[in-house]
Amino acid sequence: MSGMFDAKTEKAKKKLAVTQKEEKAKRKTRIIAISVTSVITLLFLVSFTINSSFIRRALPVYTIDGVGFTTTEFEYFFNNEYMEYMNFMSQFEGMGGSMPVAGVPLSSQIYNEETGETWADVFTDSTLERLKGYVVLYNAAKEAGFTLSDEQKEEIENSIASTGVEAMMYGFPSLDSFLQQLFGNSINEKEYRKIQEFIATANNYSIHVRDSFEYPMQQLEEYYAEHSDELDIFNYRVLTIYANLPWSEDFEDDEEYAGAVDSALAEAIGEAAAIADGIASEDDFIEAARDYNIEIYGAPDSTLRMTQGERLDSNLDLWMLDEARKSGDVTVIETDQGANIIYFVSREDNSYQTVGMRQILILRDYVDPTEYEDGEFDPEYLEALQQAEIDARARADTVLALFVAAGETEAALLELMEEYSDDTTEGGYYSQISRFSYQGSIFSSMKVVPEIEDWLYDENRVVGDSELVYTADFGYHLLYFTGFYERFFELIADDRLRAADHTEWLESLTAGEPVRHGAFIIVQL
Repeated sequence: MSGMFDAKTEKAKKKLAVTQKEEKAKRKTRIIAISVTSVITLLFLVSFTINSSFIRRALPVYTIDGVGFTTTEFEYFFNNEYMEYMNFMSQFEGMGGSMPVAGVPLSSQIYNEETGETWADVFTDSTLERLKGYVVLYNAAKEAGFTLSDEQKEEIENSIASTGVEAMMYGFPSLDSFLQQLFGNSINEKEYRKIQEFIATANNYSIHVRDSFEYPMQQLEEYYAEHSDELDIFNYRVLTIYANLPWSEDFEDDEEYAGAVDSALAEAIGEAAAIADGIASEDDFIEAARDYNIEIYGAPDSTLRMTQGERLDSNLDLWMLDEARKSGDVTVIETDQGANIIYFVSREDNSYQTVGMRQILILRDYVDPTEYEDGEFDPEYLEALQQAEIDARARADTVLALFVAAGETEAALLELMEEYSDDTTEGGYYSQISRFSYQGSIFSSMKVVPEIEDWLYDENRVVGDSELVYTADFGYHLLYFTGFYERFFELIADDRLRAADHTEWLESLTAGEPVRHGAFIIVQL
């Protein structure tokens, strides 16, 4: 019995083993099938959701030196790059340069027929270059422990709030919808703020480094002395004598035409030389210019020029830079159109102190001549203009009386400013005012209208002086003299040194090449 039982048991075991093997194979097949189905489902879900706002804001599409940029962030910079380019080109329309067609995908517009480069490629490359510049500054800021100040953070918030107001003005229901219209469908206020903080950190650290350079007075003096021919200010007068140049169509051949041109130029040069011989003073020059063309040179300063040495015309600089040059010297310089009579007035070394002021500005109400039948010649227009002058003077007299009654102090001016001033500058304050409008890389000086400049630079001017000054361009200015500041040459030398050192520092920073991520992440191009 036991034998039969053992035999049956052994057979049963074999049958069970086969059954288990078959079942295992079936399970494996089912698992594989389920896995494949899961992968297909996952891929479907990824392809369906990968461009969702969440994914576009979460996964990096590019990384530069450890700083990742999501699709949302990249699209912001890409669209900003595109808008800057289009705005720039629209301002110079007709002066050359190509532009993509608005409303057509950039990836379908060829920029370079030979290489096949599209406009999407162009803006992608420029965007990545811009990002590389931000990244090197951002990483340097982080390494140095630099963080945004409370004031800088407040500037960001104010900017966002201003953008929100702009959104409402354009009729958008929310700030997010406005941002999405400009910078891509997945951006929102939170992402926008993060981007602005990134940019602000990079930019403000760059400014922080630039402002950290220090230059002792001796270095400023030595730099300016070495570059004085470039940085000094040259005051001179110019009277242009135009040649009566012929038309090329009036001549049968080029040689005959060239001879006629030479003859006309020689005549203009002779006329200029004759006029120059009669000039013995600046008043003589002004009068000679009036006699030549009163419509162009009727005003006393119509011939006056104020130019920094580095900006002098190439045909003028050798004469102007001559060490023997003195006030009253006159020369005639040939030009393509005739000749220029030059009268040398002065050369300034910018050693004077700049000045500062506060002001309450009382603007004269604008009267639009186009609203009158005969424009500027209409009697009603002239009457309205006169009334605007009277009203401005009355307001100015009121403010002046209140100022005098309050003690004519700076504090009194500031208090009155809140209610009466049309000047939008904070505190109506202007410092480092110079006699020349210098536009440097970092520092730019301010030159005011002649009526105010004459008052500010009066040799008897002292801190605390005040006066009501009228200017034809604006109206009435209640001025308060706040003091003397750096000598102008110091500011110019500091600007040049600081700009050079800052540029050298920027060039010492290098960024790695961008690394592309995410085959499924699609940037809308």
